[in-house]
Amino acid sequence: MTGLEFVASILNSIAWPTAVVITVVALRRELAGTFRRMQSLKFPGGEATFAMLENYEPMIAAARGDEKPGDLPVVRYEEAQFSALESLAAAAPGKAIIDAWGLLEYQLNVASDRLAPDQPHGWPQVAYNLESWDKWQMLYPVVLELRQLRDYTVHTRRPPSPSDAARYVSVAQDLVITLRTSLISQSGDSAGGAA
Repeated sequence: MTGLEFVASILNSIAWPTAVVITVVALRRELAGTFRRMQSLKFPGGEATFAMLENYEPMIAAARGDEKPGDLPVVRYEEAQFSALESLAAAAPGKAIIDAWGLLEYQLNVASDRLAPDQPHGWPQVAYNLESWDKWQMLYPVVLELRQLRDYTVHTRRPPSPSDAARYVSVAQDLVITLRTSLISQSGDSAGGAA
């Protein structure tokens, strides 16, 4: 192989990566705008859909019944926690999503304990225990979507936008209120859900 052939083979091997890098650099503003407007993202092993959260708010309200959110009793501890998460959503959106899921997961465990005492915790078992609750079929897709978004947030390097995080925190708070008022309060639990 001559020196000229060697240079030609190197240029052939780096041509596509170089073209991709140049294209990304040249179109970075357009690509950034596209990513900001993106409502869902498919990746190996799953999909994250932030836009779907808007569709779940009516489902949560329907599961709650005729009561209005302002009429529902909210434990002060949770109220303070979600208030802090709303502020955190602007500064650290990923952390706000992860922490909101933690508060929701705690309430799911408490609800599971009410329906099936002495059962282990953990997502598949808790979801199975809650199947006997009449409103679970309506709320299950919401909880599943929130869980997938939390998982995506944990595993991605790209943080969610502050508005997506604020929406996530709001939906998680609505679910916690629904769990406490519709299921836990029915069993006579008036104690706070502080961890």
